[in-house]
Amino acid sequence: MTELSRFISDLVSRAEQSRHRYLLCIESERHWGIQTAQLVQAHYSAGLWLSDKAPHNEQSVSVSKSQAWLGQESECLIVDLHQELAIEAMAALVGTIRGGGLMVILLPVSEHRSAHWQSPFMQRLLSQLSSAQVLTIKPDQDGKFNRPALPALPETLSVADDKTERQYGCLSDEQRDAVEYICRVVTGHRRRPLVITADRGRGKSSALGIAAGLLMKEKKRKILVTAPRLRNVQTVFQHAAKILGLPGDASSRLELDGSQLCFMAPDHLLVERPPADLLIVDEAAAIPAPLLQKMLSSYSRVVFASTIHGYEGTGRGFAIKFKSVLDTMTPQWRAFSMTSPVRWAAGDPLEHWLFETLLLDAEPAPLTAPVSVADVEFKQISPLWLTERPGRLSQLFGLLVNAHYQTSPADLKQLLDDPDLALFVALKDALIVGCVLLSREGGFSAELARSVCLGQRRPKGHLLAQSVAAHLGLAEAASQHCGRILRIAVHDHARGMGIGSALLAQVQHWAVANQLDFLGTSFAASSELLPFWRQAGYAPVRLGIVKDGASGCHSLLSVLPISDASKSWFELATASFSVSFLAQACEQFRLLDKAVFLPLYSLSLLQTHLPLVSETVYRQLINFSQGGLGYDLLVGQLSLWLQHGIKSGELIDQSGIEVMVAKVIQRQSWMEVQEQFGFTGRKQAEQFLRHFVAKALPNPPH
Repeated sequence: MTELSRFISDLVSRAEQSRHRYLLCIESERHWGIQTAQLVQAHYSAGLWLSDKAPHNEQSVSVSKSQAWLGQESECLIVDLHQELAIEAMAALVGTIRGGGLMVILLPVSEHRSAHWQSPFMQRLLSQLSSAQVLTIKPDQDGKFNRPALPALPETLSVADDKTERQYGCLSDEQRDAVEYICRVVTGHRRRPLVITADRGRGKSSALGIAAGLLMKEKKRKILVTAPRLRNVQTVFQHAAKILGLPGDASSRLELDGSQLCFMAPDHLLVERPPADLLIVDEAAAIPAPLLQKMLSSYSRVVFASTIHGYEGTGRGFAIKFKSVLDTMTPQWRAFSMTSPVRWAAGDPLEHWLFETLLLDAEPAPLTAPVSVADVEFKQISPLWLTERPGRLSQLFGLLVNAHYQTSPADLKQLLDDPDLALFVALKDALIVGCVLLSREGGFSAELARSVCLGQRRPKGHLLAQSVAAHLGLAEAASQHCGRILRIAVHDHARGMGIGSALLAQVQHWAVANQLDFLGTSFAASSELLPFWRQAGYAPVRLGIVKDGASGCHSLLSVLPISDASKSWFELATASFSVSFLAQACEQFRLLDKAVFLPLYSLSLLQTHLPLVSETVYRQLINFSQGGLGYDLLVGQLSLWLQHGIKSGELIDQSGIEVMVAKVIQRQSWMEVQEQFGFTGRKQAEQFLRHFVAKALPNPPH
């Protein structure tokens, strides 16, 4: 056995004894690196290469197919950095490595590194590969190699080492407790939801599946599962199938003796609202709070579960932000945190390296006192400013992570490397309490702008410029220079102080100084965000017809014109939005939440000339309010009167306006109105409309 083979054998043995996962970095020519990686892989039965050019006969996965491996296990992952780094794929596949396995990085020697290795992100990665958690080997000119010291074995047995057989086939006491807590949601008192949070590898999804299977075996029950994507819950279905003795292949539905486990996407769930004995909401942090609130009000037995730190984003802020809703609606709710890993031992070196390298556990700045906008300094910063002092990058990324579930490792790379990204921060005593990330876009040639407008070309990036051109037919917007606001985040302890608005003002000053034509942003339309952006002067120009798969909301594109050149087409864009939205109100957006619908409808009416409500119409409405005429005979008159009241603002705050809008403006069916607002039938619903008109109708003109 050669010295290299002996070292690899000793390292694999040490990993298996400790149930830890280690990172081995092979810095060499690619050929030597591949041969060494194959020596490592020979010790395992389930190796995996993340590479589009893996050696022949080796099991490999391309970057585009890496998501398909989620929920599976590997023993050894080889990441080939002689090709360009696929940061998202690497971060995802690390979670498939079981305890006792290795991650092997093939690193080109310095003289063979291409120009992209000079970027701030790649330089930071190189620094992280020199950290204490990484074992690095490189050959010398004599064909030998440096032999790093083997990692020390942990002194105490970890949960993952404990082979004690537990109830339900659980791998830890904590996982068993989670299963029992989940079952208690169904068998105990109503209106006591459970919130489970855990890092990857803690057995959260397995516990959900085990509990679902046990509940289905116990008696005839229907259990619904929802999540942003079906692949998020494949582990749930696999473990439920195992408990039920059913085939464990990928599925969205299991049935046994009258019991059912069914997956439904969040939007379909809330439209259909089928009855269920239990609703399981996995990766709940990726679902907007308004949708979670509707689930909470629609189902009396609910389990919310979410990953805290993950390659796709973070749910750390989820329990905190959703806590106030739970406290109000279901004060008896319970929380359970799973901290003990079951797929590897505690204190795993690879997990520590990954978290530190990709800032998956980055935290916002520690604030001890309220922050006033008068005490805050606003400035534009560079990636160098972020990396030249320890803590700055972590503070900024922690702020982004806490504010937005989908902040991921790719965002960290863009943050440091994208030359078109402009960064703005709000500082209190050198601590980052707010930030804005903006991407410079547009400036297309007239020919390219026309091609984009006609849907013939789709250049990479430039989403704001392309959306205005392609979706609104305004080619001139793509020829102009614009700034798209990608993220805005304010520290939890500094919100409501005007810091977000002040940051946007700072961005606007910068845009004027840099001769941008307009600013814009796209966000999940919600009652929380609409007023903020309207107050900052951003006007809606397009509402997405299809709900965004990640947020579960319609995406609203809003624009702030800067130059005179942009103001000409901006007026056309806002007028186009008004015309479209008024027409779409009773078809495409007939089920849009009233808290979002009403402000947009009111705004659209401001640009619309309405016929006057005549004396005859007033008398007909009085007749209706007193029990005469029917809704079907008077729907046009009701609609015109209601439009005037919404446009003037007189009816916006009237109690019951949501019912009027749902039926008269959005033209929902009587059955939909009945189910949404709890009426016993059409007669009661129509009587409600009559009462509303009687209370709100002014005296007719004379």
